[in-house]
Amino acid sequence: MQTAAADTDATVNGSSSNSSIDKLFGKHLLQARRYIMSRKSWLKMVPTDNCDILMTFPDTIDDHTLLWLLNQIRVGIPQVTIQVRQHKHTQGHAFFITTAFENLLRGAEQMGMHKAVKPQFGGGTRRFCCEEDNIYENIESELCFFTSQERQSIIKYWLDNLRAKHGDMLHNIHFLEGQPIIPELVARGVIHQMFPLHERRILSQLMTSWVQAVCERQPLEDICDYFGVKIAMYFAWLGFYTNSMLYPAVIGFLLWMLAEADQTSQDICCVVFALFNVVWATLFLERWKRREAELAYKWGTLDTPTESLEEPRPQFRGVKRCSPITGCEEFYYPPWKRAVFRWLVSLPICLLCLCFVFLAMLLCLELQEVVMEIKELPGITRFIPKIVLAITVTICDEVYKKIAYWLNDLENYRLQSAYENNLIIKLVFFEFINSYLSLFYIGFYLKDMERLKEMLATLLIFRQFLQNIKEVLQPYLYEQNKLGVFTPKVMWELLRAIVLKYGRLALGKAQASMMAYSFLGPKGLPVTHPAIGNKGPKRRGDLKAGFRLTEEEWDMNETLRQRKVSFTEKVDYQDVTADTQPVGHNFLEDSPTLVEEGMDPSSIFDSCDDDSDSETLLQETKENSTVSPTNEYDSLCQRRKSEGKEDKKSWIDPPEEPKTVSLTQAEIESCMQTYEDTLQDYQEMFIQFGYVVLFSSAFPLAAMCALINNIIEIRSDALKLCTGLQRPFGQRVESIGQWQTAMEAMGLIAIIVNCYLIGQCGQLQRLFPWLSPEMAIISIVLLEHFAILLKYIIHVAIPDIPGWVADEMAKLEYRRREAFK
Repeated sequence: MQTAAADTDATVNGSSSNSSIDKLFGKHLLQARRYIMSRKSWLKMVPTDNCDILMTFPDTIDDHTLLWLLNQIRVGIPQVTIQVRQHKHTQGHAFFITTAFENLLRGAEQMGMHKAVKPQFGGGTRRFCCEEDNIYENIESELCFFTSQERQSIIKYWLDNLRAKHGDMLHNIHFLEGQPIIPELVARGVIHQMFPLHERRILSQLMTSWVQAVCERQPLEDICDYFGVKIAMYFAWLGFYTNSMLYPAVIGFLLWMLAEADQTSQDICCVVFALFNVVWATLFLERWKRREAELAYKWGTLDTPTESLEEPRPQFRGVKRCSPITGCEEFYYPPWKRAVFRWLVSLPICLLCLCFVFLAMLLCLELQEVVMEIKELPGITRFIPKIVLAITVTICDEVYKKIAYWLNDLENYRLQSAYENNLIIKLVFFEFINSYLSLFYIGFYLKDMERLKEMLATLLIFRQFLQNIKEVLQPYLYEQNKLGVFTPKVMWELLRAIVLKYGRLALGKAQASMMAYSFLGPKGLPVTHPAIGNKGPKRRGDLKAGFRLTEEEWDMNETLRQRKVSFTEKVDYQDVTADTQPVGHNFLEDSPTLVEEGMDPSSIFDSCDDDSDSETLLQETKENSTVSPTNEYDSLCQRRKSEGKEDKKSWIDPPEEPKTVSLTQAEIESCMQTYEDTLQDYQEMFIQFGYVVLFSSAFPLAAMCALINNIIEIRSDALKLCTGLQRPFGQRVESIGQWQTAMEAMGLIAIIVNCYLIGQCGQLQRLFPWLSPEMAIISIVLLEHFAILLKYIIHVAIPDIPGWVADEMAKLEYRRREAFK
């Protein structure tokens, strides 16, 4: 109704341009509404049955490629069943792959899968063997023996081991003998993506027991069974880290309360909390090693032997040669080329990125100096440069991440393990400089603890907020873009509609103000315009809705009421059967805005075109005859009725349901974003861990902020995995890998940084004024060595593997030796 009133104001003002704006606005608004519809109203997902793995292809795929690959899979892996289908919405082809239970048993034996053994046969886990299948638990049930993640792992094992024969080629792709076919086609872009489908029944259970259960323990066993060991290990670490964060959060909050008393209390609290954080970080990392060993043993990955021959990465390129180990043909890339590229290309680009970060930091700090010098500005404006710096750091993270991947690809590592390790080194090095450079500059160069506290709080809180928003929205927007709901065209139409709407309203108000001013004389008195005349008695003004209206405003209001009558007159031309409607629907008869049968109710905003026609017809009627306003509108309504506009209905009636598009589960999930890896999740927590332990003496509430964020982080990551991303393949890992080493290095750096801040910012001198500068430096060095010694003692005193796990491992090793006798 507000929009219709605004349209009326614009028409009363007599603007000739408003009708064209109304037309354009209504057109684009309707267009945007048709695009941006609720997903539930136009997408109805049909579950996909009898499919474990989906393999999709680009739109440009040709029939020869599909038939060649289909023949390779059916000949090389006769155990699997493949159906070829075409998606309805994306028009892409896909392979729907599954297999039978008997084939899964043989596949589990081939890949050496560990399964639980019945208690009467010794219990524990053992590598599966088809000849002794009766000793394993749940072997009688085809549905319970293998989890969905294990089924998909077996099929993926077969697909990854589909190898080319001598002379196999597809178009311009020449395969080496024994080279895996599927990974090569994925790397070349012939296969668009290959992923397992979600199990809706299990997902609903995880939503209840994991995503929605905020105050309960995470169902790690269910997560491991569904997503695999690697993802379950990450969430186990995140939960353990969050629980451990409770101690520095509570103590930091208490010390922050005590530090408000005076400067001496603040200095004591900073020193005590810095030492406490060093001990806490060491205990946390050592205790996690024990917890990690327990989980790895429970999930059967603690004693997993490493493969002596790791498969080369599909993206690895080089010259062909005969392998000195296997004797087969393979690709070879000289190590000296990689070293030259790393030193002459990768390192200069990384240094250039760091220089840009340093310049951006200096500009933001200089902006803060300018803001601080202007005393007239409110106090909150001093945080604007800090927020700008936080946004800049976040953007630099995303840009450098793409640069790191690009450089790592060009360095052409042969093994996936080497590729991941070098990528982690690049990311950790840049993240450390990018995230902490401004803090080091303020604390070590400017030596301003108050400013350091404000900067740390802004970076920690604002970056975590942006990261959570990104993690929740990015998968959803990616999926909607793939399905055609949120596309650049749609967003452009919506933006134009919004700009036109508010531009039109502003134009109407401006014209109304100018017209009202034109009716006032030099002294603010009303002026009678000759062209308008003076028909009827003057009104001195009236009180309406608590305001005194001028004559012009009253005349405009009268015109609005007349226009409402003209809309109301349209009700008379509804079908006479409306009189027989129930009493509860009588309010529809008084609707002032009616639309044609079958028209979108939102098109009422285009009624300004008809209203403009009405004004034209009304002017013609006034020029040709002098009749009462009622007769004028009756004549107008009769003319409209004669033009064929008869079947009317109220705008309040619900719109017609849009045509429902039924898409399969496979097609919808193929439009979802791929889960990259746990790399980004660990990286985010690694930076947060540094904020907490590196500068704990400056901002004791950092642990409290991190604790609140992590409680949200666990559920947001779970929601992202369960609803917004494709299901990843499960991976078996023994630990969190290089991130454990990176955090231990962070703990060591934290000792040096905190001790330096204590000495540099004068806290030790204020606590012990009798110390000379030389003695203060010696005291700081001794404090640092004491903290490092304490960290080492804790590391040695706590074993990495619990005693009961070591005993169980010894039992398994004993059984292996007995089996070989």
